[in-house]
Parts: sequence; C-alpha cells; structure tokens
Amino acid sequence: MTNEFICAPIHAPDGELIGVDLSLCAESEWQDERAAARGSYSQLSFTEKEGLLFRQLLVVEQHADFFLGNNLVCGINIDFHLARIITGSQVIQQILSQLPFIRLKLSEKFPNLHDGPENPLIRSLIALQYRLWLDDLGAGFGNLHALQSRIFEAVKLDRRFYLKNVGKAFFPVIINKISQYSERIIIEGVESKQQLETLRACHIWGVQGYYEPAMPLNCLTRGLG
Repeated sequence: MTNEFICAPIHAPDGELIGVDLSLCAESEWQDERAAARGSYSQLSFTEKEGLLFRQLLVVEQHADFFLGNNLVCGINIDFHLARIITGSQVIQQILSQLPFIRLKLSEKFPNLHDGPENPLIRSLIALQYRLWLDDLGAGFGNLHALQSRIFEAVKLDRRFYLKNVGKAFFPVIINKISQYSERIIIEGVESKQQLETLRACHIWGVQGYYEPAMPLNCLTRGLG
C-alpha cells in the first residue's frame, strides 16, 4: 500500500530535509508523477476519494515514528469533498489527532477559497485546529484575499508560475509580498544552483526537486531510517 503513494521531499535551502508532500501515484509512471497523480485523482468518485484518504492516513501512521523522530511535516492534498469528510468524521479526526505533523493542503481551486475564514468549511477546519497550507499559489484560480487572511502556515508557489518569474527582477518583490502573510514559502521546480541562491537570498523556507526527486515514501524512510 505504501507504494501507492509518492512523496516529494521538501528541503531547506541548505539541504536539510524538513518535510514531504504525499500524493497518489500512477502504478508505473514516474517520469511525470505530478501529472499522473492529478490525472488519476480527478477520475476518482467521492467514495474512492474517501478510501484514498484513509489509506494515506494509514500509510503515514505506519511511518509516524519517522516523521516525529526527524521533526518532519507531511503535506496531504484535500479538495472540497475530502474537507467535508474530515469535518464530518470523528474517526478521521481521531486519526489526525495522533498525527500532529500532518498539514492539509488547499489548492487555489478550492471552492470559495477567496472567502478565507469566512468560508464555512475552511472555518471548520481551522476550528479543529488543523494547520493549513495553500498549494499552487499563482496558478490563476484565486486571488490574494485568502492569503491575506493569514490562515495558512505555509504557501507553495505554482511550479509554472515560479519557473516563468524566477529570473525576473521583480521576483524578490513577489516573495517579499507573500512573506508578509506567511513566513513559510515552498518552491517546487528548483533547477539550478543559481536559482537556489536566489531563493536563499529571499529567505525561502523550503524547496522541492533540487536535492531529491519524488519517490515512494518507503524509499525515503529507508534512506533516513
């Protein structure tokens, strides 16, 4: 079951592992894991999504000592349906209470995300004391209102948005603006040492893709175990 998921390691700019993103994996496609994961996920029914969430939590629970022992966080994507399941299921809430290192990631596509804490579902997640991340900022589906509400512990830039703008003079200005509302910014798609130095100068919290590629979770835990 562990190999059903891939994890994308998150490193500090100095190379220290600080967390992972966990997502669904196509069984044999590894070259474009993000597209494969999203394509597979979009085809799932409500019941299948619920089952997937349970399996993700079980996998993470099996590796809880790894996360706790290495002081790592684990990001899990949730959409509107999964948010409803979480807020309505005492069983899932009990599991999550035992996994304090889990972070729930909301994308810009999350319905009425721009309402921030005024969104009843988001307000319920906050009331349950879950730590939220904003995923894919800059993908073009939302605005800054949700970010400005300061409800997100971390913000992850959209990969294409990052690659399009990292070499431009105003990129540090963008990062500085985002950091006013969330001190933890994650950048995916870092391709060179020069980019890494730019991000270090911007005080980025985490990077993905530069130090290690995505891999099965059990491969990562064996490597650090």
